[in-house]
Amino acid sequence: MNRTKIAVYGLLTIIVLTVFNLLLDIPPVKFPDISSFDKHVAQVRPSLPSSGTIGYYTDFADAPGAKDALREYELVQYALAPVVVDKSVDHKLVITSLHNAQNPIPNRNLKLVHDFGSGIQLLRNRTK
Repeated sequence: MNRTKIAVYGLLTIIVLTVFNLLLDIPPVKFPDISSFDKHVAQVRPSLPSSGTIGYYTDFADAPGAKDALREYELVQYALAPVVVDKSVDHKLVITSLHNAQNPIPNRNLKLVHDFGSGIQLLRNRTK
C-alpha cells in the first residue's frame, strides 16, 4: 500500500510538472494598443456634434486582418461615444478607418473635411 501511494504521488507530480512546463511554453498573448488607438480616434471628437449619428467606412474588410474589422469598429464607437457610429456612409458626417491609401472610398458624394492621419478621416456627405 505504501508503494502504491508513492507511485501515485510520483505520477501526479510528473503530470503537474509537465502541464506547468507546457503552460510556460505558450507564447504570450499580444493585445493591440487600444489606448493609443482610442486617443488617435478621439482627435475627431471635437469636430463632431455632441450627439447624434455619424457614418463609418473602412476598407479593413478587404485587408488580410478582416476578422479584426468588427473589433476596430467597436473601438471607434467607444472612442466617439456618446455619438453613435453607424456602418453606413448614408449620414451627413462619415468617419473612415483606411488601411490602404490606394482604395478609393466607394461614394463620390463624400468630401474630405479633415485628415487626422493613419487612415482616420472625417468626411462630409454632400447629399445630406
